[in-house]
Amino acid sequence: MSFYSLSESKFTRHYHEEVDMVFSALDCALHDGHVIYASSELTSGFKLYEAMREHNVKTAADLKKKLGEEWHQRHILKPNIDSAKKFAEAVRATLRDNTIVITPAPFSAAGWSQSEYLAFWEQLLRTRVKSVRFNAHWQFSNGCTFEFAVAEDAGLPAFDHAGSVLPRKTGIQLIESAIRRLESQGFDASKLRENLERLLAIPAPLGEAWLA
Repeated sequence: MSFYSLSESKFTRHYHEEVDMVFSALDCALHDGHVIYASSELTSGFKLYEAMREHNVKTAADLKKKLGEEWHQRHILKPNIDSAKKFAEAVRATLRDNTIVITPAPFSAAGWSQSEYLAFWEQLLRTRVKSVRFNAHWQFSNGCTFEFAVAEDAGLPAFDHAGSVLPRKTGIQLIESAIRRLESQGFDASKLRENLERLLAIPAPLGEAWLA
């Protein structure tokens, strides 16, 4: 039995007010602590490119047009969400303390654009995260490569799906290889290039003069 039921009230808010509201809810669980962020492909990435190659299209929009939104949800988005959740669970299983592991997969904010989602996750990374784990094939994902750039700029330790340290140099090489592969297949890798440029513009830490 519920004492109150959810109402049908409608609210009009600015984007920054919605962001503040979500962070206030998160802070109820975090208690000023910092979490591990599990980065996985969701709306873009390896699975999407493989599907586009298989069905002989060059964009996600063309894939949806050819096979339908329901097919896209069932074969791309849902498997990516499930994989992201399993990855976060696997990371959590390796911990010996009470550190929270956050995955962006279940989060949905009606009306937010892709850039608004990215801005939100960037603020989370910069303010409430102590390290980032990257799932397999992260280098093909626009979101994951952006999060790698943010992690590097914020000085957050980065690790691959196996838990090994993921240095900036290795990350850059992986992204460059992904770009070459995708462009050789005729796909648009401009977002990956944009995130690569973000990485290359970050001043190299001492001992990494190779980036100069």
